[in-house]
Amino acid sequence: MEAILKKLVNTKERKLILTKLLKEPGCCEDLSKELNISKGLPAQFLKLCTSLNLVKRERISHKVYYSINPENYLKIYNAVTIEDKKTEEKKNLKHSLKKDEFQTTLSVENTLKDYDIKKIDNGFGGTTFILNDKDSSFEIFKTNENNYWCVACQSNDCEHVLYLKKASSKKRN
Repeated sequence: MEAILKKLVNTKERKLILTKLLKEPGCCEDLSKELNISKGLPAQFLKLCTSLNLVKRERISHKVYYSINPENYLKIYNAVTIEDKKTEEKKNLKHSLKKDEFQTTLSVENTLKDYDIKKIDNGFGGTTFILNDKDSSFEIFKTNENNYWCVACQSNDCEHVLYLKKASSKKRN
């Protein structure tokens, strides 16, 4: 159950929805307005949460109100709190590093993309790389055994991993 909860709170929007429901019941329309998110996001997410028995739904007039299932209140609260702490730790880690320790920009020849690569020692025996371009950001983990994993693509051999490998070999040369 904890692994499921961990995945449920892995985005800012989902965490906001659950945090709001921890305080008071709400309907999808009100949640999307208050949290300034798309109308479909709360509906889809809460449908998933209902199927997992994490939230209850109750129809009042023409609206469906969702509330945290009392049996899972503490589990959801803990999952949201832990995720908030992790987010805060990442922010603090980024601020505590000096810029020259934290950021390295590499340009790899013969590629259509040019990423800004940020390197973070994740403290778990590996390294996290953040590849940023003007449109998006990709997080790649590298273990001490030189195994790579792209979080966005859920792959170990996607274009982002190949770009990072090529950039690393170019830097060594």
